[in-house]
Amino acid sequence: MPDLDALRASTEGWPAALQLAATALSGRADSRAWLRQLSGASGNLAEYLAEDVLSRLSAEHRRFVLRSSIFDAFCPQLCDAVFGEADSAEWIALSIRDNLFLLPMEADGDWYRYHPLFRQFLRAQLARTCGPGISGLHARAASWLAATARYGQAVAHATEAGDTVLAADILEQCSMDYVRGGQMSQVVQWMEALPGDELARRPVLLTAGAYAAVFLHRYARAEQWLGELESHGSAPHREDVAVLRVMLSAWSDSLDDAVQAAREALAGPEQSSPFITGLLHNAVAYGDMLLGEYVAARHTLLLARRELESVGALYGLTYSACIEGMIDMLQGNVRDGVARFSAILNRTIAAGQRYTSSGPVAGALLAEALYETGEIAAAEALLGEYFGLIGDTCLPDHLIVACRIASRIAALAGDSHKALGYLNGLQELGDARGIARLGVAAAIDRSRLALLAGDVANARHALAVATSRSKPFHVSPYAEDIDDIEIAGFRLALAAGDSRDATARMEAAVRHAERTGRARRAARLSWLLAQAELAAGRRQEASTWSAQALRAGQAWQAIRLFADEPWQLQPLLALVNSEQSGLDPAYLERLLHAASPPSQAVSPARNEQDGLLSPRELQIIRRLADGHSNKELARLLFVSENTIETHLRRINGKLGTGNRMQAVAQARVLGLL
Repeated sequence: MPDLDALRASTEGWPAALQLAATALSGRADSRAWLRQLSGASGNLAEYLAEDVLSRLSAEHRRFVLRSSIFDAFCPQLCDAVFGEADSAEWIALSIRDNLFLLPMEADGDWYRYHPLFRQFLRAQLARTCGPGISGLHARAASWLAATARYGQAVAHATEAGDTVLAADILEQCSMDYVRGGQMSQVVQWMEALPGDELARRPVLLTAGAYAAVFLHRYARAEQWLGELESHGSAPHREDVAVLRVMLSAWSDSLDDAVQAAREALAGPEQSSPFITGLLHNAVAYGDMLLGEYVAARHTLLLARRELESVGALYGLTYSACIEGMIDMLQGNVRDGVARFSAILNRTIAAGQRYTSSGPVAGALLAEALYETGEIAAAEALLGEYFGLIGDTCLPDHLIVACRIASRIAALAGDSHKALGYLNGLQELGDARGIARLGVAAAIDRSRLALLAGDVANARHALAVATSRSKPFHVSPYAEDIDDIEIAGFRLALAAGDSRDATARMEAAVRHAERTGRARRAARLSWLLAQAELAAGRRQEASTWSAQALRAGQAWQAIRLFADEPWQLQPLLALVNSEQSGLDPAYLERLLHAASPPSQAVSPARNEQDGLLSPRELQIIRRLADGHSNKELARLLFVSENTIETHLRRINGKLGTGNRMQAVAQARVLGLL
């Protein structure tokens, strides 16, 4: 029953409290409201505690019990230091003997806590009897706890004491450790509780607060604290200022500012630590990549890796590897990109950092590369594992890529509602963080979804929204390589049947992509141009452009690059002569199959077996049917072979089979394949 569950949670199963509360509840019409306000300082429970517990204690014992209630947890040494006495261990032992609701924190330790209801009651009694003296107890508790590195409790007591200077002093000792430990929300909460003038005069706290606010995507607050930190101008904090300025600019999508800040910091006279220098080189390399300066970018990444490897900075090394993989993707070397992203993700996992800030970056980019090559299940598995973390920890480019791929995978499965949900989530994230490009990317893919549904009017509207929200960049962002407003406009013209006048602009776009070394973009634009030429009745031109695009894509087995633009795909593939163009017929067949809409694909009949296997188990059984080994399955789904074996045991159990061959056969009988 809900009321009893709430009562049990409130009293932690305390029999005396349960009995008294049950009596009080009898016949009440407002039982739930009464339970919500239940505490040790109200009603029959407080009376019981006052009369039947405290009244039995000596004055000295009662004084100890009341004063020790200021602690959430305490030990004899803490009590001695705060109370200025040396007999706390004896009083604790006596309290345990007298069953004063004192619970040990550890089996063999000397830390204790009162039952919450009893502690509430004691604190209410202490406030009435001790009054102003309580703040002194809290201040002494804060000092002792800080000296023993129990900083969270120390800050809480300093706050209870109303001593903001003491709280700030303690935070100066621990705030960066909390940032490094990922406790960003706690750091920001503490900083915001301090008076502004107290925080502004402490650069250590401003540094920690700015880092935490950036990681939490609270960019306005981060900008405020970073500005105050910059006004100090002290040498020990210049490194942090440089990195914070780059991070804040990059995560808030001011890419030009991020790169410029990194260049200026590297050109400055101060010698930075290897970690900081490596991160700054990564930022410069990222900027060179976006400018199409790939040779310079790769050289700068060598410098970054040299610095970062010297201190084992896996987070920075992950970005170095991923930037190089992104260059591979831009240049059309998708297989190299897959190898780089896979290697750094595996290194992250081996280091025990699968779910830190490193894994989601590699996971998002690897999912895109796998999607490009038609490894839909593997891409879906990666996104399923990392999607939430990508939203929390990744740059806008990675966010856009992840949401776009997740949306398209959902659309391929025939779930348009889910596909739109990913895009709506991307736009909401952009609105919340003030990053217009996220909403632009969402609108571009909404336009594409509308075209796939034959809704030209909504496709035009979505593209108009994207155009109105777009802002110019001096660089070409990575996520816009093969899907931007220009490509979306060509796509709309082609699907709407009015692309005849766009072919000259398409060809100019192809030539520009080729000149800037963006081979993947050139291949997609060539593919769109080929379809436009075919729609215009220029079959020879269509054949030439399609062969050029497909030869480039065949080199890395590009599938979705072409299948995601299916407007004239079937007649265009029929026009291509595989012998004359040097194309593999099997590759063309894969493209044709991949471009089939969900409604044309053979799907199992829905019956009473639906839901028998989980989505991950269905992925595995389908891979088994394709002949994949356990080792191959582990690689494709980014799990261990032991995990695969566990899934296989569950599959056999659900299907009533004894081995993988029987499982595949039974799955076919049940319509699961």
